[in-house]
Amino acid sequence: MTTTDPDLAVVIVNWNTVDLLDECLQSIVDFGPSDLRTEVIVVDNASTDGSVAHLREHWPSVRIIENAENVGFCRANNQAIEVTAAPYLLLVNTDARLTEGCADAMIGYLDRDPTAAVVGPRLVYGDGSFQRWTAGRSLTLISCANYYLGLDRLARRVPALAGIYLPYDTDESFTPGWVTSAVMLVRRAALDAIGLLDDSIFVYMDDVDLCQRAIDAGWHVWYAADATAVHFMGASTRRETGKVSPEAMRAFNRWYERRHGPRSARAVRALQTVGFGSRAGVHAIKGLLRRDDAARGAARAHWTRCKLSWETIDA
Repeated sequence: MTTTDPDLAVVIVNWNTVDLLDECLQSIVDFGPSDLRTEVIVVDNASTDGSVAHLREHWPSVRIIENAENVGFCRANNQAIEVTAAPYLLLVNTDARLTEGCADAMIGYLDRDPTAAVVGPRLVYGDGSFQRWTAGRSLTLISCANYYLGLDRLARRVPALAGIYLPYDTDESFTPGWVTSAVMLVRRAALDAIGLLDDSIFVYMDDVDLCQRAIDAGWHVWYAADATAVHFMGASTRRETGKVSPEAMRAFNRWYERRHGPRSARAVRALQTVGFGSRAGVHAIKGLLRRDDAARGAARAHWTRCKLSWETIDA
């Protein structure tokens, strides 16, 4: 890892995940790009678990930005982006791991397509199973309806029924509406044209927002099916029990209303009520008939999401 005129800056935002930093950083050392000068910047959002001291002791080559408070995911990423001149930026969550060939494959898309602004890899869980939350269609009333009403399960046969997430694993790369920022390669020139991540977004929906702004401005977003990374999901926020899904859904509804207006947002929230409410009912019946604790837990989770769809959306 070097900081001399870097070609690529790897940006990692950390909040109380000292237990994840070593494996994340080691994956960058082991599987980073083979022929680019790379610097690594970790932005610490006021961790209280000794993360900064650990980095200084065990990773002296890493550039550290130490915040006095948790400024959120977007602002922290922007802090790193603003202090590096690297033309390529690789955002990596602490709960994500690069695998062999992943970085080189992703960079290939920026090299081959001068209008490519963002590239996201295929993501898998720790057990190797496909993670459909890695990318998806642009968020519209139709794609939301397909997802919340469960119609996206038929998308393999009827592509028009694709929802907001990838309906199935594929080995074909394509240009989706968005890719997740868990592992995201970004061209600096595109950020110069459309702006950095939206500082008003504390966490969640930053990736959808950035990709949508890039597409609106005529740039391409690529899903790199030939690049695979591991994502364990929600390592920081999961430390606050029960907060991951509610905060993600609130951010979703907030962003959707800002993008599409209150009328369309009300329609989406009605779809959420129907979709999550029906799922809650199905799982509750299954749990009752089969005395299945897992089904009962799923019913409670879906009912929580159903209630969230009624919440007033804050600014």
